Parts: sequence; structure tokens; C-alpha cells
Amino acid sequence: MELYLQFAHGMKQLSIDLAKDWGGSTVILSPRDMTPTQLERWANSFKKANIRTLFDPQCYYPKSNHKTLVQYEYWDDKFGTKLGGTSNFEEHLIESIYEYNKIAGTSDFIIPSMMFSYDEEWLKRWNRNNLKLIKATKKIVKNKRHILTITLPEAFLLQREEEIEKVIKIAEKYDVDGYYIIASPPREKYLVDEPIWLVNLMQLCGGLKLQEKKVIMGYGNHQLLCLTMAGVDAMATGTYLNVRRFTNKFEVNTSIKRKSVWYYYPAALSEYKLGFLDMASNYNLLESMKPNKEMDNGYVEILFKGALPSSTKFTETMAFKHYLNCIRIQMKNLSKLTFRETVDSYELLLETATRRIESLESNGIYAQTRSFKDIVDVNKSAIQRLNKNLGFQLSREWSNLQS
Repeated sequence: MELYLQFAHGMKQLSIDLAKDWGGSTVILSPRDMTPTQLERWANSFKKANIRTLFDPQCYYPKSNHKTLVQYEYWDDKFGTKLGGTSNFEEHLIESIYEYNKIAGTSDFIIPSMMFSYDEEWLKRWNRNNLKLIKATKKIVKNKRHILTITLPEAFLLQREEEIEKVIKIAEKYDVDGYYIIASPPREKYLVDEPIWLVNLMQLCGGLKLQEKKVIMGYGNHQLLCLTMAGVDAMATGTYLNVRRFTNKFEVNTSIKRKSVWYYYPAALSEYKLGFLDMASNYNLLESMKPNKEMDNGYVEILFKGALPSSTKFTETMAFKHYLNCIRIQMKNLSKLTFRETVDSYELLLETATRRIESLESNGIYAQTRSFKDIVDVNKSAIQRLNKNLGFQLSREWSNLQS
């Protein structure tokens, strides 16, 4: 699984810096977080930095009045109504979005989708809208791969596995090259503690991947490293929490609120505030929380030079770069030559995280709301169900899925 950057407020220079450090990267651009003028002006900077771009139209909530989104010519607050009509609205929509793809220089075309509430008619409406948008895209977009956005409301991902199978079966008939998965978490949680949500998400991703399509997970975080076992090609994540899990941030003009700076301890799959790093320093435990050489790209070096972490000039930007770099390395390390080896690798990561968290907590060092302690069992449950339902197929097709 490859790391993509989910673009957000203030991420332009950070994306360029990371691309230089990594020798290139892929960024999913966010029209909510850049004006059309900025998109045009920044496109060349991204190209020079060896950044491959994708453009997410973000049509999730058509009635949004966000001041930046509404500047894009394709934006229409009657999107849902017009798409359900008999006109060729979808062709005009795709044509307009295609123009912004040209400006951004994208290699793949993300077909938009709307996030509407789950009810008994959801599947029919979802399929009907997808077919219209796919047809329009096939007609208009000729020189790019077609990536269909699959939007999954929270309530859908809390249904029985049979409902997930219906979506997978319908998708078999779609003439697209891949999928961009957008999953709304329960109560917009950062780390989801409801196992059925993650079980269903993994089942869906694994089922789509077995159709030999590219699968990209949008708005992810370290909890979704487990999607490596579903054969997912890439996961996009970013800086602030509003791009590490999907939210309704498109509906209102929300400002970025800068809160505490968090340090991601990769071996524990948890994040810690600087105050608790101070405690670790006082108890001579801070060195044990230092990332290994492979993950240490110099972003957090300042924390381990002897001074109390809270007294250093460790910034939010440093913390973000460290988090993203660690996720990138963890993805790479989890990807193995066989499905079984990949599962074993992830299970070892969960066991290690449990031991590290417990050891730190026994010394009064807590990750609080960003602890992975209660999430370990959720992720174990998800990979067990994936193994039971799709393990044989994934094992048999693993080498093809990774090519």
C-alpha cells in the first residue's frame, strides 16, 4: 500500500517538502482548501516537486455553501436533484471538472459522488447515480484512467455483511479502472471503536480489489494500515484530523483550530501530548519512544536531545511531517510477498503496540484520546473476518493484486 497525501489547509509547502524528502509523492487536491486561482498557480510548483496530482471534486454535500468550493464552476447546490433528472446535467458536470483536472495535470480522473443518507432506497439511488456519471465520464474523458468515488455513509457500514456483498456485486459491472473509497465513520470518530464498521470496510475493499481494480482509500489514518491486508493500493491521509477521517467539513466554513501538538509513537500506534513526553523524560523512558532509524527522518530529533520536550521548539509542522513519514514507512513494511506474511506482520504490529502502551501506562504515561489501546481488538476482529471470508481468494491472487 502506498501513501497519498490528502490535501488540506496549509499543506502546499509541506507537500512540496515531503515530496523532496521522499523523491516524489501523490497528492489528492482539495478544492475546499484552494481557490481555482491557487490551483492554477500551484500546479506548476507541484509538477516541479515531482508531485503527481489527483483532483477530488468533493461533491459530497451539494448544499454546501463553503466560500471556496462555490468558486468552482462545476459547483451546483442542486446536484442531487439534477442528477436524478432526465437531462444531460452530468455531462456538463464532468466537462467542468475535467477542465480543472487539465489545469492540475492529473493522470487519473476522479468521478464525483454524493454522500446521501442510508435508507431502503439507498442502493438503487447510489447505483443509478454512479451509472450516469460513469457514462458521462466515458464519453468526455478519453485520456485518463477513470476512478469512481464510492461514498459510504456511516449507517451503511454498520449493516450486515450481505449488504456489503450487494455493493461489490453491482460494482462488477462498472466500466471503470478503480475506486476512491470515502467512508464516513461513526460520529466522525478519529479512531473507530465499532468493529462492524471496520469489518465491512475491509470486506468491501478486499472484494473490489479482487475485481482487479485500483483501490484508493481516502481520508485515512494509522488505524487503516490494516487495509494492506485487503490489497488496497493506496491510502490518503494528511495533517489535521479533518483529513485523517471523513467529516462533514464541506457543509460549513470551519476554521482550523490549532490545539495541542501530538507526537506519533509508531511502535504504539498512538499519539502523545508533549506533557506526557515530559513525564517519559523524567522517568528515563523517552529514549524508548524514539522512532527507529528507518522512520527517523530528522523531523522529531529535537525531542530527544535532552531538554524537556515541552520546552523545545517542536512545531505542529514537524509533528505532521513525522506522522506522515511514519505511516509511509509502516505501509511499506507491512506489505509482504504473500497474504499470510502480510497478516502475520500486522498482527505482530498490534501485539507490539499493546505491549508498548501497557508499559507506558504502568509508568503513568497515557495517550488519552489518541491511544490505540481499545482499538487493537477492533482491528484484530476485522482482519479475522477478512481472513475467514476472503482469505483464500486473497492468498491465491496476492501476487496479481500487488502488480
